[in-house]
Amino acid sequence: MENRETRRRTRRRGVVWKTVAGIVVGLAVCNLAVAFREVGRHKDKIWLHRCNSMEKLYEKEHRYPNVEVDLVFREDNTFDVTHDVGVSFGQQLDDYFAHMGETGGRMWLDIKNLNPGNAERMLDALDTLAESYGMEKERLIVESPDWESLGQFTREGFYTSCYVTLDLPRRLEPEEEERGIEALRRVADSGNVCALSFPGPWYSTLKEELDRPIDLLTWRHRTTQLEFFLLPMGRKMVNDPQLKVILVKDKGKYHR
Repeated sequence: MENRETRRRTRRRGVVWKTVAGIVVGLAVCNLAVAFREVGRHKDKIWLHRCNSMEKLYEKEHRYPNVEVDLVFREDNTFDVTHDVGVSFGQQLDDYFAHMGETGGRMWLDIKNLNPGNAERMLDALDTLAESYGMEKERLIVESPDWESLGQFTREGFYTSCYVTLDLPRRLEPEEEERGIEALRRVADSGNVCALSFPGPWYSTLKEELDRPIDLLTWRHRTTQLEFFLLPMGRKMVNDPQLKVILVKDKGKYHR
């Protein structure tokens, strides 16, 4: 009798576990379906991260009409497309502007070496380049950690963003985080920039603590679109009107 009761309990537990497993699998499948549905639907907001070659631009433009590019301003007043100041591939920003001038795409320009000593020359060079290729200023995001120098660009009609250099929130003590947020409030209040750009892990903290009506830009550069939309936070971010652009990873064949 005891063995029969034991078998019944075992069968009941088996049924419960199968039911739970079925629910979990069903939810996972539904979540995956939702994520697949969202991929490719937000081209105005989901941009391609680190598009540092024309080959990558051509390869990915059907999915990403808008891209982020890393730039170093050289002594000859040209913009060199590269992530590192000490490295050059001979790729000039002119080629991007010529192409984007025809397609209508937008560009996030991550400028690595803006400083007070080159800001005026850089502004003149970018203004001339944009005019030459019909790139309206509002189609460009000019980004740098030097938010004070960016003020010149903002006053000339460029859309600018201060690159947030704070360490990730999880690595900061509460006092350090509060000091960092207070510093960003001062940046936002200065009027020198149109936006703040920061790593994705800062999103929730800044939404809760910044308390400023400034545009936000972010990146999930180790995350593909599908991975981004698998998380509820990703779907929340894409529907946030204050968050204007999200960069995601899609290396392709020509990443550098």
